[in-house]
Amino acid sequence: MAQETDVGGRPRLRHVAGLDGIRALAVLAVIAFHTGLSSVPGGFYGVDAFFVLSGFLITSLLVTEWEGTGTISLRRFWGGRARRLLPALFLLVAAVGVALVAYPSLLATPHVIGDALSTVFYASNWYSIHGGVSYFSTAAQPSPLLHTWSLAIEEQFYLVWPLVVLFIMKVGTGGRRQRRRHQRISTVRVIDGSHLMMFPRSAEADAEWIRRRRLHLLFGLSSLGALGSSLLMAYLAPAGYTTRAYYGTDTRAQALLVGAAVASGLALWRDGASAVWFRRLGGVLGIVGVAGTAVLWTRVSETSTFAFSGGFLLASLAAGMVILGAVVAPRGPTVRLLEIPPLPALGRISYGVYLWYWPVLLVMSGARLHWGVYPLFAARVGVTVTIAALSARFIELPIRRGALPSWRSLVAAPVGAAAALGLVCASTLVPVSAASLQGSSVVPNDPPTTTPGTGTAGGAAAGPSDLIPPLSASSASAPAPTTGGPIKVLLVGDSVAGTLGVGLSQYQANDHVQIVNEGIPGCSLSMDQSIKVLFYTLPPGQPCAPGDDPVPLLTQWKKWIDAYNPDVVIYLARGETFDQEEGGKWRNLGQAAFNQFVADRYRQAIDVMGSKGAAVVLMTTPYYDSGTSPSGTIWPEDQVDRVTVDNRLIRQAAVAGTASTGHQVYVFDLNAVVSPGNQYATAVAGVNLRCSDGVHFSPTGGEFVGLQLLHDLAELGVAHHATSPTGAWAGALPPSTPPWYAKLPC
Repeated sequence: MAQETDVGGRPRLRHVAGLDGIRALAVLAVIAFHTGLSSVPGGFYGVDAFFVLSGFLITSLLVTEWEGTGTISLRRFWGGRARRLLPALFLLVAAVGVALVAYPSLLATPHVIGDALSTVFYASNWYSIHGGVSYFSTAAQPSPLLHTWSLAIEEQFYLVWPLVVLFIMKVGTGGRRQRRRHQRISTVRVIDGSHLMMFPRSAEADAEWIRRRRLHLLFGLSSLGALGSSLLMAYLAPAGYTTRAYYGTDTRAQALLVGAAVASGLALWRDGASAVWFRRLGGVLGIVGVAGTAVLWTRVSETSTFAFSGGFLLASLAAGMVILGAVVAPRGPTVRLLEIPPLPALGRISYGVYLWYWPVLLVMSGARLHWGVYPLFAARVGVTVTIAALSARFIELPIRRGALPSWRSLVAAPVGAAAALGLVCASTLVPVSAASLQGSSVVPNDPPTTTPGTGTAGGAAAGPSDLIPPLSASSASAPAPTTGGPIKVLLVGDSVAGTLGVGLSQYQANDHVQIVNEGIPGCSLSMDQSIKVLFYTLPPGQPCAPGDDPVPLLTQWKKWIDAYNPDVVIYLARGETFDQEEGGKWRNLGQAAFNQFVADRYRQAIDVMGSKGAAVVLMTTPYYDSGTSPSGTIWPEDQVDRVTVDNRLIRQAAVAGTASTGHQVYVFDLNAVVSPGNQYATAVAGVNLRCSDGVHFSPTGGEFVGLQLLHDLAELGVAHHATSPTGAWAGALPPSTPPWYAKLPC
């Protein structure tokens, strides 16, 4: 078993062949998964193999120290962990800060101070839960520190588990009844002729009974804890991925506790573990564990409900079997497999490899390199291993071997943390906007002309000579309402609508239009179950989540429309282009059944939006470019075919809605405005339109669309405004810039 810390005089654990190989395969599986190798869809289980190994090593270390010294030095344990983990982590955070200052476009992530703080203080998993990996955050450029959630869980385990083990080893001798029972059976009856003599057992026997009693408690706690953690995950994620179930320390502790159970079990039955039959059994279990791990890594994807309903526990048990086989059968086939070069060498620097693989992946993206998936995987592994090896050689190993005396290490830790965070904070002082990440933002002079809505709202694509005027010089030619204040426009949809509303609200006063921005992340009208977006499978949040109401979002819209009585209602969302769970099956646009489902939802939405006589405007879906998948292909939700089908359904719904309900239904061709030439564009006529995630609208993008749109909205709303003037909106209005907007790379 590999020594976990090299300072402090702690009893050493004997080396176990094969454990470094487990580390190496686990980190390679994680990199392969994020590179998109189709042969390793379950590579994310590599993290659980790390967890199991950590639980095993730490528990073995603690039990060995107790049995050797009669106590556990928490100060030495935590000091050893700090020496092992902190230097490389601080180096990573500092490097991210330098990259963001010197080359902001390299990582394209302008908001990482929260990620850096949570990383340094080992709370990034709960930070992710608090922020929510929802529609608007997953569509953004991922943080280069996103992967540190697993390190946070391990460090939290290192903080709590030694206290638990120390408590059990100190007081875990059972109740008074168990001790009296032990004393009764701790005598040996010897018949000597006609005499019955009783001899008490030795102090060594009593000590052994106490030791076994404590290890029984530790083994039972580890086993039941792992089962409870698995059940909690299944309860929190009944339909697959949820942020809480995936990142929670309590739900992911199952793997760490499986490792702890293996360690405490081997210590408890150490005499039997040395028997020939047990070594043979361990060898067989190791082979079974390897086979089970291979099946899970190559057959179970992260979108599978099974993954969260026992899959993670099975992966942990399989990894535990591999470790058990390596420990009790060091010459068995499992160890021979795990000792194939260069796996042991890679395993010895696996911590550094895991630290650096994710930033390397973001820099060496498929969009930048345009390589095939296997060359891309090999290149990423090569660069990551090189960085990790240099870090281990010049930083990690010298510090672990005592390069810093104890008093200096006490100073070095806070100084290193402060330096790393300081570099990240410095990056926030450098203006990093969508313009600097993707192109310049220009505000020229003369307004373009727009075409009033006549069944289809105007909005031809802006040509090279169409220029946006300064905000103070906007066109005032729209028809002003004759009574009761400005035309009232309610904007509904998901976060794409919400970001568009930020820019629209800048021009609204000049066109006698008031925009109320109710765009909510993840709330497209078709979403009523889970969706797949980038790496994640997500359920809808409030107010989109279904409950007793089969279409809760439309119910919320009806409440807003009844309360506000808007003159115009606009709908825009990206959600229809995602893979969605509908009727218990995964579907997408282009499939007849899902096309019909979306068409029905559009008709239902038109009935709600026009229920008080407001003009209804459906915006066509623009093209998106949220980057490439790890394999170098575009994400399914960015496919042009899906946008084409969605826009056809929108136009058909507008025609059908006007004919069947009598509502005024218009289509604003947003795609033509922001995607000239029938392709995605970050900028039009020198004006930056999109955030760096390739999805959401920048403030200048919203202003650009506003020049094409607001004049028409004012005209469309005049008729309803004249017959139903209500003045100002009722009640407090939501802010024109939603609170979640700051989380986007805009």
